[in-house]
Amino acid sequence: MTDNMAPGYLEGRKIRKVRVWGKGQFTIPAEIRERLDIKEDSYLEVFQIGRAIVLTPERLVVKELADSFQKEMDKNGIDLEQLLQELREGSHEYETD
Repeated sequence: MTDNMAPGYLEGRKIRKVRVWGKGQFTIPAEIRERLDIKEDSYLEVFQIGRAIVLTPERLVVKELADSFQKEMDKNGIDLEQLLQELREGSHEYETD
């Protein structure tokens, strides 16, 4: 492999160079940010493999789960305070198949 050739797993992908600025900052090219849905204030996980730096979008599982739960509650007209009160009092009903 020469310096100008990308490894096989990068075939068809454009290799981009970025400049490191003060405090180690650099800009991720727009097309990569768009493809990975990286927005301003997104968090990335960063680790080193040999001489390579790897960045991956952080997946906040708990936040995603909470957002999903909130959407379902909104869709079904469930009020969180009412749900918590019913659970505390044991006044809820279960549906069975």
